[in-house]
Amino acid sequence: MNDLSDWMASNNIISFRLFSASGVSELPTGWEIPEEFDLDGAVFYTGDCMVVFTDEVQKVLVDNQKTRVFGLKDLQGWLDQYSRDNFTLIGYHSAKFDIPLLARDYKFNLNHIDLADIVFDASKDHYSTYGRRYDIHTLSELNNATQSILPDLSFMLKPITRLSDWRRGLSRNVLRTLAVESELIAKLYSKILIHEEIKIIDERTERPVTISCSNVRDYIGNDIRLQEEE
Repeated sequence: MNDLSDWMASNNIISFRLFSASGVSELPTGWEIPEEFDLDGAVFYTGDCMVVFTDEVQKVLVDNQKTRVFGLKDLQGWLDQYSRDNFTLIGYHSAKFDIPLLARDYKFNLNHIDLADIVFDASKDHYSTYGRRYDIHTLSELNNATQSILPDLSFMLKPITRLSDWRRGLSRNVLRTLAVESELIAKLYSKILIHEEIKIIDERTERPVTISCSNVRDYIGNDIRLQEEE
């Protein structure tokens, strides 16, 4: 285990990303109703293992990470296991899509933190106007929360491209990208929680600035241990 996995294990933290191959064009309000999508892929990062749930493939190779792949029928049992131990799911833009999508077909008793909401609130205080939304990859790069899974990031997929690639049979690439983002979420969350600050590009100067993220404590309990991870 490395420092990040030790930190996640000691604090009962799991980061995650979900994917649906449902087409938004088929829904009158697009992404606004995640409950009408079907779950096609889910990646949960426990710190020492990438746990993949999908019915599309039986094997996914994720560089530098222990990986286990299960069918979606096994997801409920896995959620039950962690629901008994007061774990927290950390997502990114997950409150509006991932969690409602997961809750449609699965029951779980897990805490949930949307990292994007923390950054949104911090940027709102910084600008004294309204909050901003940021791409997880750009934000991670600015804050040195580098991923260790893909040596070549050239095929990092935007959501609409992921949908196209999944339908063209490139589901493994999509699942590996979800794994990358799950690792980035965990690393970025740990850094924000420990240092209570985050670096963004200030849109007024187009330069990197460090802004306060003390609001992170509004989202957590009192049992998080703030030891540094590398």
